[in-house]
Amino acid sequence: MGISKLIKIAAILASIAVSSGHLPQILHTVRLAQLHLIKESSSSHWGQAMLLPASKLELPRQ
Repeated sequence: MGISKLIKIAAILASIAVSSGHLPQILHTVRLAQLHLIKESSSSHWGQAMLLPASKLELPRQ
């Protein structure tokens, strides 16, 4: 689906929301979803990088 089709769909849905009087409720729901997405994408949820054991990191002695 192209971006132009998505824009048309979003415009139609926004028009329906305004005409039905539900726009504030929909905006509130969208803002909550954005906050959840930001919270879930924070680096504290990424976990730790897998590191090599210290014995393999040492350089061989000559």
